[in-house]
Amino acid sequence: MRTLIIAGIIIIVGLIVISQGLYVVDETEQVIITRFGEVQSVKTKPGLNVKAPFVDTVVRFDKRLLRIDADPETMRDANKENLSIDSYARYRIIDPVQFRKTLLTESNARSRLGDIVNATLRERIALRTRPEIIGARPILDPTGNPVVDDEGLPLIEGTESRTELLAEVLSGVQARVNAREQTIQLTVPEPGGALEGFQFRIDATVINVGNMRIIAGPEGEGTPGVDVEIRSFSEADGMLTLGTQAEESLDAGDSFTIQFFVPRDEPFGIEIIDVRIKRADFPDTVTPSIYTRMRAERNRIATKFRAEGDEQDLQIRAGADKERDIILAEADKTANQVRGQGEADAIRILAEALEEDPEFFSFRRSLEAYKVFLNQRTTVILSSEADIFKFLQGPGEGVANTN
Repeated sequence: MRTLIIAGIIIIVGLIVISQGLYVVDETEQVIITRFGEVQSVKTKPGLNVKAPFVDTVVRFDKRLLRIDADPETMRDANKENLSIDSYARYRIIDPVQFRKTLLTESNARSRLGDIVNATLRERIALRTRPEIIGARPILDPTGNPVVDDEGLPLIEGTESRTELLAEVLSGVQARVNAREQTIQLTVPEPGGALEGFQFRIDATVINVGNMRIIAGPEGEGTPGVDVEIRSFSEADGMLTLGTQAEESLDAGDSFTIQFFVPRDEPFGIEIIDVRIKRADFPDTVTPSIYTRMRAERNRIATKFRAEGDEQDLQIRAGADKERDIILAEADKTANQVRGQGEADAIRILAEALEEDPEFFSFRRSLEAYKVFLNQRTTVILSSEADIFKFLQGPGEGVANTN
């Protein structure tokens, strides 16, 4: 009995040791094995693996594409008008050791990367107008005026400006993920604001030169944007050449800020795959006024349609009344012609009949007279010798005296 108990204990302990010494890597995971906080190994291939029981810890990270839903933020465009931007990004963990060292968890990564996405979006949106952010522009006629439809609204055509914006944002986010931002503030050196060809050296390793830009400085009334421009940058000697926008002038002492990126001491260990804008809308504070303006515009269009409809109604009714009057006049004319022709034919036929048989005409006139006075309640005393009664005695007797 005692032997069985000892054997059972040994089996249980063995099972515990085995369960602690074995672990499975899923095909969607990548695993770091740590011992007292120190990384011992990294496993990226799926399958069953062995670790030191009790002392080694398994830290799992997803190796699929992960999504970052940045918090919606209100951002200003080039015209200083606010837009509520809701965006998201996708990334992949390519170095789990470095990811664990800098970001620790996927939750921390979502928060940190969301801030980077919004910061980059804010910078790029500040350089564009609202139609460029949406990805559209008004259609212009040869004279440069907007083309409008029948309702008086401007016609819009799609452009690639939204795609270009997102490409710049993606490049900027990748630069911030793989590098850290640095800024240098400079001052216009010469009286009169001469800056064309001005050079200075950047004593740092600049990466992603395409993201080097002027982020603050004087803005004149001419060309939109900061008046200072980057003309060129030589990566070999770190010399940056500056100039001034066309039709702009600077004053000595004006300051401006240059932004660029240098390598991070501790990279994040991730790869940004894509950045997209889910929604670019007006802020909630101005939405009621926008809806009011939209309703007013639609009421204007509806009023215009009603007025045009009333005008067409009057035109159609006037045309119909005119056609009716014409048809009635033509009908009356035709009826009078037919009636006159009928009466003429009746008189002609009657005259012809009278000429052919005067006795029949006298007989017919007598019958008509009988019809008139014999049906009346009037007492008429006539001689039996009256001409009118001759037809009652014989049809041919009253011919000579009948009128």
